[in-house]
Amino acid sequence: MPVYDQNYRAWKGHLMPFPRAWWVIAKTHIRLRWKRGVIALLILAAFPFLMRALQILAVARMEDYQFLQQFAKNLEIDAAFFKDFLFGQSFWFILMIILTGAGIIANDQKYKASQLYFSKPVTYWDYITGKFITVSFYSGIITFIPAILLFFMQLVLAENNTFIQSFFWIPFAIAGFGIIALLVFGSLILALSAMVSGRSAGIFFFALLLFPDIIRAIIPSVPEIGLISVSANIKQVGSVIFGLPKPYDYSTWLAGIALLVTFLICMGILRWRVKPSEVVT
Repeated sequence: MPVYDQNYRAWKGHLMPFPRAWWVIAKTHIRLRWKRGVIALLILAAFPFLMRALQILAVARMEDYQFLQQFAKNLEIDAAFFKDFLFGQSFWFILMIILTGAGIIANDQKYKASQLYFSKPVTYWDYITGKFITVSFYSGIITFIPAILLFFMQLVLAENNTFIQSFFWIPFAIAGFGIIALLVFGSLILALSAMVSGRSAGIFFFALLLFPDIIRAIIPSVPEIGLISVSANIKQVGSVIFGLPKPYDYSTWLAGIALLVTFLICMGILRWRVKPSEVVT
C-alpha cells in the first residue's frame, strides 16, 4: 500500500505537566554511588546499630535469662538512648556525607556536565534537589532510619504500654533532628562541592567541623564561642529536641539561629555558583 494511503494515527500517550527531573537525577546518582567504598561504610556503620539492638533485646528478655541480668541491669531504653545512638553515629554520618557529596557538583563543573543538565528541561531546584536527595539517602540509612528501627523494635518487645505512653514522641524527635542535620550538613557539602574540587570539598568540610571545635576547646571560658561550631550547634539543638539537658552553656535559640544562618549562606553560595542561565542551548 502506498505511503500516502496510510491513515494518521494520533499519539495516545500523555505529557507530564511537571516532569520530575529531580527524581531522575537523584535516582541516577544513588545508583552510581553504590560502590565499594559506600558499601563498606554502610557495613561498618551497621555495627553500632546491632549493638544497640542487642541492648534492647537484653533489657526485654533479662528476666528470662540469668546471664542477661548483669549485662542489662544498668541499661534503660529512654530518650537518651536514642539521642546517644544518633550522636554516636556522627563519625559515620560525616564520612558518608563526604563520600557521597564532595564531588557531586564539583565533577559536573569539572567535566562541563552542568551544560548537559540544563540543556534539558531541568531547573535549578531540580538539580539541587536531586543532588541533595542523593546525599540524604545514604546519610539517613546509617543514622535516622536505624534509629526509627530501634524504636519499633523496642515497641514490639515491650511487655506493656508504658514505653509507648512515655515515649510516643521519639519518632518525631528523630525525624525533626534528622531534617535539621541533613539540611545543614547537606547544604554545606553541596556548597563546598560547588566552589572547589571534589577532594578539596571533603577536606574543607572536615576542617570546618574540626577547627571550630578546637577553638572552642582552647577558649572554654567563653561558652558562646561554640556558636561558630556547626557540630556543637547540632548537638545543642538535638539534645533539646529529645527533651534532654543541653550539653553546652549557651542559648539553644542562638544555636538554632546559627544553623539557620549557615544553611542560608550555603544556599546563597549554591545559587551563586550554579547558574542555569549561563548554559547556551
